[in-house]
Amino acid sequence: MPFLGGGPMIILNQRLSTLVTCLVLLPFTVLAEDRLVMKNGDVISGKISKIVGAKVFINPGYADEIAVSLNAAASIDAEQVFEIELTDGQPTSGQIGMDENGQQVLVGEGFTRALSLLEITKAAEPEPYFGWGAMVDFNATVNNGNTDSRNTLLFASGHARHGDHRHLADLSFRREETDSIRTKEQDLFNYAYHWMGKAPWYLGGTFTFERDPIRELKQRYTLGLIGGRDIFKDASRSLTISGGLGYSDEEIGGSTQSGAVALWTLAYKHTLWGGVNFFHNHKLTHQLYGVDNTITKTNTGFRFDLLTDLYATVSLRYDYETKPATNTSKDDSTLLMGVGYSF
Repeated sequence: MPFLGGGPMIILNQRLSTLVTCLVLLPFTVLAEDRLVMKNGDVISGKISKIVGAKVFINPGYADEIAVSLNAAASIDAEQVFEIELTDGQPTSGQIGMDENGQQVLVGEGFTRALSLLEITKAAEPEPYFGWGAMVDFNATVNNGNTDSRNTLLFASGHARHGDHRHLADLSFRREETDSIRTKEQDLFNYAYHWMGKAPWYLGGTFTFERDPIRELKQRYTLGLIGGRDIFKDASRSLTISGGLGYSDEEIGGSTQSGAVALWTLAYKHTLWGGVNFFHNHKLTHQLYGVDNTITKTNTGFRFDLLTDLYATVSLRYDYETKPATNTSKDDSTLLMGVGYSF
């Protein structure tokens, strides 16, 4: 009788135990799915990712994610916690669900309140504590014939976030030659830090270094303190603006000058349709010293997905100064085409 108390008998008991556990947990697994009940009585079960633009985005599991009009929804019962913006403009976080009486409610830390779905202007899952991303673009134009010219741009940017701290940086090297004569030599580095403790509002600082010897700018350093707001930010689009004051030191046209500056920035991006992305970055610096020069830098264009992380890019860079160095142009524009890789 050696097999009654061990060996195969133990293995059989373990398998029966595992089977019973799976059968017990199966109904709860099904119940754990989010439920979107429509006014016409239809029920969609799956994973709700966000609510934005008066639409609920849900992945039913058997198909791609779908968007349903919030006006057509009778109730939502979601398992996860969302970061939520309501029509009163106050951000909060909580679970969108149903109470024991079948009423729609918002359950947060230490509170439960009745909720109308039309009160929700935005709901998204909290960002992970740490995340990062980067991209590198290379753009080049070569002309041979009556006039030989070469125009290149190497651009790299990256971002990282850990908790309430966000870091943004980019680096540009622009070169241009016409008939073997260097006509453009521009280097630019930007860094920004945002403390997101009062999201979507933030406070932070910026640092910029640039040089453009062709336009007689040997160097320019700018340090600033800023405040800003993420106007909207979701999987398909984002818009952030900021403003502040800072200090700048530059050597231009053979003379050195420094003083206070006013700062303003805007960054916008939008996924228009599958694989096509629009972006626009706008930066303005007004020097409150010397000749009150206002410096504007913009970068506008499209990125087109080619492979998983490889894309093509077309962009227009436009710079403008109200009081440039003597014998230099006020504006400078470059149309670029190239390829890039995102990490």
